[in-house]
Amino acid sequence: MKTFHLGSAGLLAVIAAFASLGAQAADTVPVEPYHYGQKLDVKQVIAIHEDSGSPFDCGIVNARMDYLDSQGLAHSLAYRKFATNCNEGG
Repeated sequence: MKTFHLGSAGLLAVIAAFASLGAQAADTVPVEPYHYGQKLDVKQVIAIHEDSGSPFDCGIVNARMDYLDSQGLAHSLAYRKFATNCNEGG
């Protein structure tokens, strides 16, 4: 039986390749708008994006969550949320 060993550079290349595939898959998946009470099957969150504005803005922004369901299928969900800046200030 042969064993295969990856150095740290090889492991990073493999991780980058999988991350790239996830990003490409998220770009091809239609964005579904969230509605209140919607049941979600989220196994793994791939990325969360929000509209960018001024770094000092704090308010409601459009956001998108890219995720995999329990079957491994990619989904993209649009919703509204408080800007990340609202959580980072005083």
